[in-house]
Amino acid sequence: MERATLQATTRTLGKGPSRRLRTAGTIPAILYGKGREPTPLAVAAREMEGLVHTAAGMNVLIDLSINGGETVVARIRDYQADSIRRVFTHVDFQTLDLTQKIMVEVPIRFEGKSEGVKLGGILTISRRTIEVRCLPTAVPEAIGVDIGGLQIGQGIHVNDLQLPSGVEIPPHVNYAVVSVVAPMKEEEVAAPVEAAVPAEGVAPVPAVGEAPAAETKEKTKEKEKA
Repeated sequence: MERATLQATTRTLGKGPSRRLRTAGTIPAILYGKGREPTPLAVAAREMEGLVHTAAGMNVLIDLSINGGETVVARIRDYQADSIRRVFTHVDFQTLDLTQKIMVEVPIRFEGKSEGVKLGGILTISRRTIEVRCLPTAVPEAIGVDIGGLQIGQGIHVNDLQLPSGVEIPPHVNYAVVSVVAPMKEEEVAAPVEAAVPAEGVAPVPAVGEAPAAETKEKTKEKEKA
């Protein structure tokens, strides 16, 4: 499991101070943990960006040093990012007990090329990440899924996955991860025939079994005279 060190300093709360921190290349953050008060922190933006650009990604274990003194093991619990520049604007850290298992989301890595796809089937990926339970030091970088043997009409569910030792799926959970479906056939659909609109002054053509309009009018007059 990837592990990195990150320096942090305590900060003052408020929109104004947070704005000034971001302008100076620092990210406002906060540290949560069992048995401790939430601690407002600030971390260097460049260090933070580099920290998550590893194989572990957002699941990297962090030795968080606060004001050069106390060091705690933490992980990224949540974050906010600029929608355009895609950089951190705020980070929530959570302290970890390395002896206690945690729930964590890890990416799925699909391996091979399905036999069904080679025959014209379509690969349908339902999940690209999976939530697992394990010790913080045993979080896998990814869960490998071999799709080479999948035929058309077959799929792989979460309970079919081969997990690393010490990694488990929450009980009573099972859902599709990937499947191969048959290609859709193009069906010729007849275009609806629009009803003919008669020209002005021309009587409409009667339907099969229907008397002409003129004949119908004559019969109506005869009934009225009778």
